[in-house]
Amino acid sequence: MKEEAVLLADGLGHDISSRTLWNELTITAEPSAAIAVRGVSGQGKTTLLRCLGGLERPTRGSVHVLGTDVHATGKHHQRRLRRDVIGFVTQDHAVVPEWSVQQNLRVVHPRGITRQELDLRIAAALEVIGLGGQQRTRAGLLSGGEQQRVAVARVLVQQPRVVLADEPTASLDEVSADRVRDGLDLIRHCGGAVVVATHDPELLAWCETEVDLSGTRPSNRCS
Repeated sequence: MKEEAVLLADGLGHDISSRTLWNELTITAEPSAAIAVRGVSGQGKTTLLRCLGGLERPTRGSVHVLGTDVHATGKHHQRRLRRDVIGFVTQDHAVVPEWSVQQNLRVVHPRGITRQELDLRIAAALEVIGLGGQQRTRAGLLSGGEQQRVAVARVLVQQPRVVLADEPTASLDEVSADRVRDGLDLIRHCGGAVVVATHDPELLAWCETEVDLSGTRPSNRCS
């Protein structure tokens, strides 16, 4: 028996001026799902992730996360969803270079856990992404690949139900790309659903379902 979807997007369409980026998209993500979003540059992969996460409103259709219509609820509830339920991994890392690695990871601070528990989560997340013991390192001293790993560690600390990752392995060396995939794999292992915009063959092979924005129809590669 299939588990209830944590994310359900139905009939999504988005226009910019007179141009339609994509239309009639339906995406269903159950716990531990891995969904790849493909499309040529400029076809709206980032826009789709932003619509799924409530940062941008689609022109048509609806997005439900844990049964809540993301775009029909108030701004306060949207912020709570993004704090507690939806995690983002962006292309630009969203890392503050002047802060330490630990300070960058403490910003998520999930509800109901103490500072000590938070720091234990941080230590464990850094081990997963290959930066164990670097809590006090200034983030600006890290390479771009290491900063992207910190971005993945942030969602490991947050432990959201849905992770939206935008080209998380683009331009990374093999070691950093492997560590990013390790982090995303752990999120799935813990029951989180991952939706990832990517051209990375390794990530595409790791995903179960593929949404090709060129045809705006999802295709399932698994039997």
